[in-house]
Order: sequence, then structure tokens, then C-alpha cells
Amino acid sequence: MTSKRPEELFIALLRSAYSNGCRHAVLKGRPTGALPQLTFLRAQTPSTRGFATGRPRLPYVPKALYTRSSRAYATTASSQPKTTADVESPPSTDLPRRIAVLGGGITGLTAAHYLARHAKNAHITLYEGGDHLGGWIKGEVAQTAEGDDILFNRGPRMLRSGATGNKYDDLVLYDVLANLELGDKIVYPKGVANSRYIYYPDHLVKLPAEDMSLNNIIESIRSFLTEPLWEGSFGAGLHWWNHSLQASNKRDQRELDLRTAMMRNEPLPSLDANTLEKDESVADYLTRLMGDDLLVKNVVSGMLHGIYGGDAYKLSAKHTIFDRFWYKDQTMTGKNEVWMALKDIFLPYDILDGPNAYHVIDLAERGIQHKLIAFEDGLLTLTRGLEDDLKEWANVEIKRNAPVTSLVHQDGKVLVSAEGQPEEFDQVLSTIYAGQLAKVARPAKSLPSLSEVPAVTIMVVNMWYPNEDLLAANPGFGYLIPQGVSEEQNPERALGVLFDSDIQTRKEQAGTKLTVMMGGHQWDKWAFLPDEQVAVEMAKNVVQRHLGISPDENGLVASARLCRDCLPQHTVGHRDRLRKAHYEIASAFQGQLMVAGPSYTTVGVIPSMRAGYDAAMRIARGRGPPHFRSKEQGVGLWNWYYETLEKLKVTPSIPDHVGATGLEWATEPDVRTMMPVPRNSMWFKSWTPEEGLFIDEEGNLKPGRLDALKMKDGIKTSKLMRREIR
Repeated sequence: MTSKRPEELFIALLRSAYSNGCRHAVLKGRPTGALPQLTFLRAQTPSTRGFATGRPRLPYVPKALYTRSSRAYATTASSQPKTTADVESPPSTDLPRRIAVLGGGITGLTAAHYLARHAKNAHITLYEGGDHLGGWIKGEVAQTAEGDDILFNRGPRMLRSGATGNKYDDLVLYDVLANLELGDKIVYPKGVANSRYIYYPDHLVKLPAEDMSLNNIIESIRSFLTEPLWEGSFGAGLHWWNHSLQASNKRDQRELDLRTAMMRNEPLPSLDANTLEKDESVADYLTRLMGDDLLVKNVVSGMLHGIYGGDAYKLSAKHTIFDRFWYKDQTMTGKNEVWMALKDIFLPYDILDGPNAYHVIDLAERGIQHKLIAFEDGLLTLTRGLEDDLKEWANVEIKRNAPVTSLVHQDGKVLVSAEGQPEEFDQVLSTIYAGQLAKVARPAKSLPSLSEVPAVTIMVVNMWYPNEDLLAANPGFGYLIPQGVSEEQNPERALGVLFDSDIQTRKEQAGTKLTVMMGGHQWDKWAFLPDEQVAVEMAKNVVQRHLGISPDENGLVASARLCRDCLPQHTVGHRDRLRKAHYEIASAFQGQLMVAGPSYTTVGVIPSMRAGYDAAMRIARGRGPPHFRSKEQGVGLWNWYYETLEKLKVTPSIPDHVGATGLEWATEPDVRTMMPVPRNSMWFKSWTPEEGLFIDEEGNLKPGRLDALKMKDGIKTSKLMRREIR
């Protein structure tokens, strides 16, 4: 269909906003200004999705537009490097800014990646406490008795695409991959990876499959009727249904009140800000919806074990994977709306106004069709790519085996002590665990709120057997163990087991490869933690009891890694703790210390990369978004946004959610940092309508789609060269 002009769409959606459930977003205390949900504009006619059977193809883009051409950091203008981000070269380096990044995990690597490109006149020093960069993403090669190499991934090895979430963090991943020229290295695990299990009470139970084939439907019905795992599910379903009906009635009444107020030209009813300031645990939230906590103990807690290693009765519902459901339930959001943070609403503007727009679009729309993302070696390609890239920048220094022992603000500088004499820095970005930062900050106990952010320890045990039939009875992704499983069945307090040989992304010697995860919150009260040798024996007991694999099975190759404080826990009251931490950091370090990473924002590899991007761009630019904005009039999403609002005589207001400490967002109530957005206005999602896609059914970029969004296309359409992307 023919796209409407942006201005027409803006006005059409502005009108429609006053005739649907969106208007419950008229909140008490909301500042006047831009309406962020109106930034994702397209024709609103519903359309059936369509995808090409082949892989998407994009126009060939000359390397000069998106690759690094130099890493030299010289003082003369003629030898200054060209960056991948913008055409602005750094000024003279006679008096460079000195920036320190603490922690060489995925957050720190991503932050350094963007700082190297965008921090003008700056020298970046990356401190890593060990000799390995990549944090908990780590892999080691083990050898079988026959001398064959087996890759053991010690930490995260796959990512979930952003196709089904209410965030756009994955766009940062794709932007980084474009910078590193690694987009064609992505692989998409499929097959039996879709089969997942819960261990309860003493055997594996297959979870219902998403594919609603006749066999899967029959299998699911049989499971619900016979498995103790689903005890209480019928009553919980009825209770949830009744809750949904009541919520629907309240939603309809609210919409009627809104329409009535508009017809009478009366003030629109607003949402009490305190509604979103509440906090409750996942268990309390789901118990409220389902009437009891049986499914929490037997099913949901297993999911939380696999993601956070955490306790369902302590983790916050609004700071975990249940956040979008919690906000929707609290606010009676319309059926076709989702609550989004303003930072997520505006992120696509920055990324698609950046230098890698075409590549990001390509990778993001390919991701719509897949649930999992990885590389042949898990995620090692990503971390090694970041590391190799940083080594090529002359303005980046990497210090390994340099654990930070103290952090002091003195005479307008921050002194970082790690090895030898303390070094002075103009700005420090800490990506290490919040509790560790609280320990090294001086004066002692100056950041007490950070010490209250808990974290759990995970023991990871990798195992390989030459017998390739050990999982024949239950092939799939793996299984999780909920809190409802008795200590008799799980004395080791295992969290779950991954079936690595069933979800391999590279060809290896045939066999059965497993990853056993133990600990988490279940080890919080253990006085002593097992060493690696004991952990391997514990893992052998787990797979014997749960999978029937004999501890005497021949040819076992195994090793273990203790990941201490690897998963911060966003427990009830998390936002309030961070609000206090913001003021403590600001007071102790006068705006020269910023924090980022999973201790503060969402746990996970992709969210951590997003945190690194946000912090780095804030430091580099000295302000919040927009970070990329075309200087050419009428070109780019940000320019279109500002021009459209100017025509409507609306003053734009783009929040700086990072601020000087990285925690500015925590100082504002949710009603000022979040709002409901129509689902069909979101890009790169599994539900995005056809007219919202950038790539057509034949895998070609839609020129008209970019014209409607005023994205700059520097290549003549008649001269486009197609390239095949794996």
C-alpha cells in the first residue's frame, strides 16, 4: 500500500490517541511536551505478515561507509582517524581527556568500543581484574581420550532475539556486529532446541510446544491430565480468567470515562502515579493473579533459576521478564498496547540515524524469524571481535590482571588504584558488580546502597561423553529445576542442565555434551562452596539421578568453573536502592563516576551491551540522546521528529535517562520514564505488520519505506548491487 507522509501519519495517530485506551497515559505529574509513542509512525492498516523463503538481501554499501579505516591516534588533522560513527574527527590530543572503564566484561568491552569511536580527544584505559576479557562469556577447549577437541562454553553461549520483547536492546548488538563486520557470522540454532523440560517431582516433564500440531496438542493434554507438575493449574487458570475479566471491565470503563470527558471537553482522568511505584515479588504478583503459588513453586521458579539463579519469592516482578505483564496489569493498558521505557522508544532513532542503519535493519529483520542467536563458538566470536577491535585503537589501553583496589575523588580527578601508583582520570565508568564497587570506593562505606545489591554465585560444570545416545529419550534444549523439587531429589541444589550436544552450533566429535548449573540463591547460606573437583562429582550425581547416566560411563571429560557473584539480583525495592545510590555516587564523586551493567539494569548479554552503549555515548557526547543526528536539513529520523513537532508547535522533550551517574532514570517515577505504545507501531517484532517491515517478501530493501522515514540513502537506486547474506 502507499505510505502516508510522516506528517499525515503523525496527525492521524495524534487524533487516534484520544479515541483509544492509550489515553490512560495522561498521568498525574507528566511533563508536557513530546508524545514518545507517536514516534513510531506508519500506516495503521493491519496486514498479514510475509517473509521471503530465502535470506534477506540488502543493497551493497561501500566499506567506507561502515568499516574502520584507521586506528591511528595522531595529533595532526591530516592523520586523524576516520571513525565508523560520524565524520567528526577528534581534536588535538595535546590535552586529552582520560577515561577509565572498570571491568572487561561484555558491558565494559561494549562501552570501550563506543568510547574509542566517539569520545573526542580522549584516552581510554580498560581495567580487567584477570587475564580474560569477556567476563562470564568464556570458552575452553578440552580434549577427548582420542585427542579430539571439544569446546566447553563456561557461561552464556546463546542469545534470544528481540522479536518478542518490548525493548530494542538487540539493535546495539547488531550495530556492534556491523562495526566489527561480524554480521555474516551469526547462526540460528533450530531443531530440538525448541523442546524444553521441567524436572518435577522426580522426572523430566516436557513443556507444551509452541507448534500447535495435532500431536503436540494431544501430548499437552495428556501432560496436563497426568503430570503432578500441573497440579492446581486448572484452578489457577479459572482465577486468572476471572482476574482478566475484571481487568477488561475496568479497562472498558476507563475508556468510556475518557471518551465522555473528551466529548464534554472536561479534563481527562489521570492515572495515580503511586500505582506504578509499588513493587512486589514475582511470587506475590503471580499468586495474586492465580490464587495460589503452586505453579510458581513448580514451574515459574524453574524459569527464574535458568535466567537469574534467583528466588521467585524475592525477585521483583517489575525488574524481571515479567515486567511488561506487571505494568500492563497495574495500568489496565489496552489489549494492543505495551508499556515501554522512553529510552527504548528512542533508541531506534539513534541507531538508525547512525552509520550502520542498513546493516542493523538487515540483522534485526532476520532476527524476527528466529528465537535464538549465536555463533559457531557460542558467543566467543563476539567477545574476541570486541577485544581485537580495541587492540587496534591507539587511544585505548587494556590493563589485564589489574583488579581495582581503591577509587578516590581528589582535586577534581578520580584516582584509580590497581597496580603501582594510582592513576588520575577525568571520568570513570564502572561496569563491575555493584557490591565490589562499594568495597573499593573511598572513603569506605560512601556508597552503602550499592552494597545492598545482592548477587548469586553459579557453579558451571561442563561434561562430555563419547556415547551419543544418552539423551535419546529426551532430546531438546535442556531442563530446569524449580524450587518445588525436594532436597532429596536435588541435594546438590542444581538449577538446570543444558543439552549442549542437541543445540550445537558447530560440528564436533559425536557424543553427549552437557552443562550442569548449580547454586544460585540456593547456596546463599552454604558456609563452604565446593571446589571444581567436588563440583564435577556433584554434577555426575545430578545427571545420574535425573537422566539415568551412570557415574561409571566411559570416556567422561569434565571441568568446572565457579562464577562468584556473577548474577546480580533485582529483588523487591531495586529501583529505590538505585535512587539512593544515584545521590551517593553524585555526592562522593561529583559527577565523575558513572555505573553501568547488570547490577543496575536488565540482566543478560544484550541488555549489558545496551548499558555499555548508553554510558559510553553519554560520556562521549556529554549529554543524553540524540547521539546521532544528521546535520543535513530534512534527513534522518531525529530531524524528522523535531521538524514534525515544530510544525505542531510542540516543544520536544528527550529525557537523559543516564545522567552523570548512570542512574538518572531511577530518580524519576515510572510514570515519567515509561508509557504505553501501540504494539503494531513497533519495528522488528514478530507482530510488526507488513507495512512496518523494511525488507520485502523477496528479501529486498523497500526504497519507499526509507523515503517515508526520511532515512538517508547515499547510493543511487539504479546502481544498487545485491549481495547475499548467509
